[in-house]
Amino acid sequence: MLFVTPEYNRSIPGGLKNAIDWASRPYGQNAFTHKPSAVIGTSPGAIGTAIAQQHLRSVLGFCNSPQMNAPEAYIQFKPGLITDEGEVTNESTAGFLKNYMAEFHQFIERVYTALPPDA
Repeated sequence: MLFVTPEYNRSIPGGLKNAIDWASRPYGQNAFTHKPSAVIGTSPGAIGTAIAQQHLRSVLGFCNSPQMNAPEAYIQFKPGLITDEGEVTNESTAGFLKNYMAEFHQFIERVYTALPPDA
């Protein structure tokens, strides 16, 4: 699962936290157990989502979701960075995101290879 989040008051949005809480219940039926996850965010500041991402990682840790810890991704959003069609206009950012997704794909494969068959 790839989580993309803004930062609200130095944390994750309440709606995202609520959705995670609902998906982790009832006890014993946590939808995140053994599901590989990664966290990324964007804001006008250079690392504006750093604290939100840290809070989200803490929540996902409680939910027993294996997390890709590196590379970290803090995307500085500027007008025109992403077109209406979803294209990233900055070549450096586009390359970074492509590499990030390749790393996440490899992480997912490592997690599922390491898990016992009945997990």
